[in-house]
Amino acid sequence: MSNHFLHDFLRPKSIAIYGANNTFGTTMGTMLLLRVINSNFKGKIFPIHLRLDIVLGYKAYKKISDVTEIPDLVIIVLPPKVVPQVLKECGEKGIKKIVLISGGFRELIGDRTNALTEEIIEIANFYGIRFTGPNCLGFYNGWIYPDYDGKFNMMMWGEQPKRSKFSIASQSGTLASQLWLDPEYPDFNTGKSISLGNEANIDLVDFLEYFKDDDETEVIGLYIEEIKRGKQFIQLAKEITPNKPIITIYGGGSEAGNRAIKSHTGSIEGNIKIFDAMIKETGIIKTDYIEEFLDISSMLLTPNFPYPKGNRIGIVTFSGGPGALIANNAERKGLIVPEFSESLQTKFKSILPHTASWSNPIDITFDMNIFNLYINFPKMLMKSGEIDIVIIYGAMGFGSLESEQQNTQISQYIEMNEDMRERMGEMDNFLIPPIIKASHKYSVPVIYINPQSYANEWSKKIRGHGGIVFQFWDRPVNALAKICEYAKYRSKFNKKKV
Repeated sequence: MSNHFLHDFLRPKSIAIYGANNTFGTTMGTMLLLRVINSNFKGKIFPIHLRLDIVLGYKAYKKISDVTEIPDLVIIVLPPKVVPQVLKECGEKGIKKIVLISGGFRELIGDRTNALTEEIIEIANFYGIRFTGPNCLGFYNGWIYPDYDGKFNMMMWGEQPKRSKFSIASQSGTLASQLWLDPEYPDFNTGKSISLGNEANIDLVDFLEYFKDDDETEVIGLYIEEIKRGKQFIQLAKEITPNKPIITIYGGGSEAGNRAIKSHTGSIEGNIKIFDAMIKETGIIKTDYIEEFLDISSMLLTPNFPYPKGNRIGIVTFSGGPGALIANNAERKGLIVPEFSESLQTKFKSILPHTASWSNPIDITFDMNIFNLYINFPKMLMKSGEIDIVIIYGAMGFGSLESEQQNTQISQYIEMNEDMRERMGEMDNFLIPPIIKASHKYSVPVIYINPQSYANEWSKKIRGHGGIVFQFWDRPVNALAKICEYAKYRSKFNKKKV
């Protein structure tokens, strides 16, 4: 178990909250408390309200000093001008951990600037208080109760994700709280999601330090607009990336982006060249696109994901067009689509019809042997040592075959292996596990592409066996290019350990 101060910060046994009432949909504090309640939080809840006696079914207190115990965590959703006084009252009570949701501090610009940030920092330092924010959405911890499925959620919208070993710290609260709404990513879940806000006290480096030794974190995501403690960040990232991947989106760099950041958090402008140099030095995976961020993270979260040993791709496809597009995009992204050796081509040639292509991509058009597509050819590629990644295009399942088999008008004329006929409804058990096992054995990732969609029933079955599925070819290739760069960086350290 981690002894970092954030371990307990994210696991309160009791909370007090300022800013909640009984009017649904009118205040952020009310919505936040509803999320906490609905997340199956088992701790004590103490609403603080000057006029109400009951808030959402919980006894309310006029002041924090009236609460009969010292809450583990206080959440503040109040106008900024009253926050300094509330912090003092919390300090006098003995509160040491606070989430400051309130905005209106450093992010104000022009003649609206104020000195509130400096004031709350002084108060917190005087009382020994650690706090996240201001101008944040709090946090989500799916691991607050490791032995059962209760969560602590003050920020997630809609249906809460299942917990995973993905943790994200974000300088955008919206990004940290809304990544999980896309139906194309039903299996992309999170363990911990942190909205950092303006980082007046607890900052990005603190959470990176915590994630480093957190057993509940295996993949780290970051959304960055500025880095306050640059040297510490670089040193920490260098210590983390040989063991845990870090994927980041950077919100600065352009004139418009820097202008938006300044009004959003009050951050100084970012220098994209400096940021990119830091990324290269530390082995962090950087992307500018949210879909790519999710794609890379999803791949790396795959159980026992085999990091590729190189960047050579072998393509098995049942259509020439998609095979060509995969190959073109792969080479544009710096991946290699090698022509197979003469001996390997001879093996494929002896199996495939004359209409097929076997140089790479392997185009098996007109060869409807599903075992070649799913098992035989991918295994041959892995064993050859000539490729580092396998992409299979055309993993479309057998829904149409099943319906045709059940059609009484034609089923009597269909000649089918009896074993295959009986097991048609469970073909995934025959076709997917053997290649997933081989993928781990040879450390060669396998990517399935099913144009019927990510949510298709066959795609779900592939994912259920630990497979990686995409609907089309651009996104997996783009993500693999970044993963190969990281795998190369990571391998340098693994060699040193041997």
